[in-house]
Amino acid sequence: MNVGKLYQIKKLYWLLYPSKDIDTTLTTAVHQAATAVSVASGWCKELNCNVSYISPNSMFMLLERQTSVWQDGYCCKILSTNGEVGWIYLADWCKDDIEEVNK
Repeated sequence: MNVGKLYQIKKLYWLLYPSKDIDTTLTTAVHQAATAVSVASGWCKELNCNVSYISPNSMFMLLERQTSVWQDGYCCKILSTNGEVGWIYLADWCKDDIEEVNK
């Protein structure tokens, strides 16, 4: 993934964290909207911060990419089409769910 490029999500719901310092590997992406809502709500309460999610077919711009301190993969700072800025964790197992728009 390249900084400044637009990307689209195919099928998964991605949790959007306010900081890359949160252990985002606990939950990165989920398959159903109900699960995304439930997990994001749970993390909001547990971490006392705003955790949201971005849906399939959504687009975002990659603002920053850093190697994860937690495991293999990347922490990606993104700007969503809803104007939210946050971090997603891009693990190796789910990289194929995100594709660059207009390569």
